[in-house]
Order: sequence, then C-alpha cells, then structure tokens
Amino acid sequence: MVPQVLFSERTRELKLSGTRPELRLVGQLLRELAGGCALAGSPDPAPYDAALARFACREEPERDTVSIVADGPVLRVTGGRAALDLFAAEIESFADEADPSDHEHVEHPSFDWVAEGSDPLVLAFTR
Repeated sequence: MVPQVLFSERTRELKLSGTRPELRLVGQLLRELAGGCALAGSPDPAPYDAALARFACREEPERDTVSIVADGPVLRVTGGRAALDLFAAEIESFADEADPSDHEHVEHPSFDWVAEGSDPLVLAFTR
C-alpha cells in the first residue's frame, strides 16, 4: 500500500497517485516529517517517462513556501512548517473529497505556498 509518482522528462510534470489511504499517508508524512517512503514502481509509466522510487520530505524553517522537485529517482519536498501543512491539507482534502475520476494540479503560481521553480504536480487516484 504505497503511492506512485510518475515523472515526465519533457515537461517535468509529476503525477502523485494512489488510493485514498495512500494519498492520506503522504499528507501524514508531510505533517510528521517522517522522512519519506518507498514509492510504487511501474513497468510502463506511459505517457510519463519514469516512476520515481522514493518520496522524501524535510523541513526548512526559514522558508515560507514548499519546493516540490524530482531529483533523480526521488521526489523531494522541502519547505517551512506552515507550507508543508498546507500541502498536506491539500493532499488530504483531495483524498477525502474528490471523485475517483478527478485530478488536481498543484503548482506555482496557482498555490502561493508552492515555491517558484517547483515541478508541476498532479494529484490523482490509482485506477
């Protein structure tokens, strides 16, 4: 029971997907700064290029935004406590309230707590 993150090299778009409990787990990891978790692989991530292997989060107290970046096989999320909590709340809200066919874009500048230069992220449910 682990979420999946797919990555497009051309657009740098990330797709974070999972079941409702798997997405809630990501929110919990962000709130607790539990370090991260392994991610589900994919033999064929099309239309994306790769499935990332690990999710890692870290607090940087001096920041008021959250950076969301694919770094090799790792999705790295770093930021200030308030911004990490906002990101966690966004993921948890999607997990709890979205229709299974929905998706949501989480990116700068639509969300002012997402750092400029972050990779665009799409939240979705595993099908």
